[in-house]
Amino acid sequence: MNNKLARKLITLALIVIIALIFGATTKSFYTLRNFQMLLREAAFIGLISLGVSFVIIGGCIDLSSGGIICFSGIVCARLAQMGAPGVVVLLGAVVAGCLCGAINGFCITKLKINDFVTTLASGYVFSGITLFLMFRDARGRIESPLIRSESFLVFGKHINGFYYITIAWIALAVIVYLVQSRTRFGLHVVSMGSSEKSSAMSGVPIGRLKFLTFVLCGAFCGLAAVFTVSYQATTYPNLGGGMGFQAVAACVIGGVVLGGGKGDATGAVFGSVFLVLILNGIYKYGLSTAWQYFIQGGIILIAIFFDALFGSLSQKRLELLSHADEIGTGGETLNAK
Repeated sequence: MNNKLARKLITLALIVIIALIFGATTKSFYTLRNFQMLLREAAFIGLISLGVSFVIIGGCIDLSSGGIICFSGIVCARLAQMGAPGVVVLLGAVVAGCLCGAINGFCITKLKINDFVTTLASGYVFSGITLFLMFRDARGRIESPLIRSESFLVFGKHINGFYYITIAWIALAVIVYLVQSRTRFGLHVVSMGSSEKSSAMSGVPIGRLKFLTFVLCGAFCGLAAVFTVSYQATTYPNLGGGMGFQAVAACVIGGVVLGGGKGDATGAVFGSVFLVLILNGIYKYGLSTAWQYFIQGGIILIAIFFDALFGSLSQKRLELLSHADEIGTGGETLNAK
């Protein structure tokens, strides 16, 4: 069994174990309504994590997701309040997200600024721009008016309890998995994350590829903003504030290794479900919200530890196999003599 599959199975096993524990110790956990709500909350984080997975697998990090969602959210609200059709609002938010991703990609690939520094700074910049664009009352104070555009609000609705965002998340997760595992683009992203230098020597267009991963991440953030704003029927300055961190956490928990070259969409999906399951349990136990940050940080540290452990064991196994091959080759040489 390879490490990639092992990480997924471990995460899946933990999801089952925690679900059994929460179901046995809390009320209303094993209900269709709670299941539907869990999927909806996982979808909010999951959509972003699908985009973030491209960046991390490619060997970079994107810390600006929260700011992109915030900016795309106000674009949604402004277009909806102007009376634009729902599809136009959706396209506008996705384009806004792509623009933010393109700015990140340009700074990283053309200006050669570190991806950590770039996305950390740009997240604040996008959030700052959002504040300038926010709705204000006669006194200049920020307000969050209700959006009444039915053609836009439909994105926040559901079919028999299953929200449109959940359906979109599952469908896009399948598509992203196929792109990452079956297309030249996806395989090149994995190759770039494993060894950028080797990929460049093989003719992979590193700059263009890295740029596209950030644009894709921005597009998924824009899409997540559409569903978030339509569900809440409004937007506010700190929209998506913690979602960027949670998306990175979901990827890491699901086996998308920081540093690149390992992981795929299924890991991001499992990680999103696991994270939301933990948060749901904290809510049902009536614990302080401080536990959310404590537990999320602890889970990430544990996931990174296991990644390092698996990596170390794999390296030792390769060294042993290489040593065994050398011994076998030496023996064959002596026998030939």
